[in-house]
Amino acid sequence: MVLILTGCASQPETNPLVERQELKVDPEVMYVLTVTEIFEERLAQPGGDSLLQIQFAVQAHTDTPLAWQVTWFDASGMRIKGVGDGYRRQSLLTGQTRYFKATAPHSRVTSYQLHLREPQ
Repeated sequence: MVLILTGCASQPETNPLVERQELKVDPEVMYVLTVTEIFEERLAQPGGDSLLQIQFAVQAHTDTPLAWQVTWFDASGMRIKGVGDGYRRQSLLTGQTRYFKATAPHSRVTSYQLHLREPQ
């Protein structure tokens, strides 16, 4: 009887996006929103270079303020600074899904980390 009940227990839902190395969500906002999508693409530039661009979607479970920032890295893991590197503030309403976009400041960028937190 115990085996039957154990076999019927469902596993808790997990969000595979939360486990991505590129995504860092502070615990304060992890329970009030969900990152539902992250897209990456390279944008061709004149001269043959390209810039990494990311777009991500956030769904709010309650009215909440949000601050987000992207940190860009080159192939050796060194941070590449851009203009306006600070956190960007947004407000989300319950049930709302919002899309955000950021473009790397230089063609040397090969990776990133997206940080989500409460505004300070």
